[in-house]
Amino acid sequence: MRQLFVNTLQEKGANRDFSFIIKQNGMFSFSGLTKEQVLRLREEFGVYAVASGRVNVAGMTPDNMAPLCEAIVAVL
Repeated sequence: MRQLFVNTLQEKGANRDFSFIIKQNGMFSFSGLTKEQVLRLREEFGVYAVASGRVNVAGMTPDNMAPLCEAIVAVL
């Protein structure tokens, strides 16, 4: 799922390298998003993450990956 996440971010036009996510383990991942970006995700797209930028990898599915990544790219 992490590989799909990183690949989809790139496909959707992310202008930064998220490959570090592939090397992380567990149900959550540090995304590198700022507190302000996380707030925009919540307010504008209904995507919830911890203020530190931690995201729930266990909640990602192939079906929600494209809209999730589109939202993230929009706030970068």
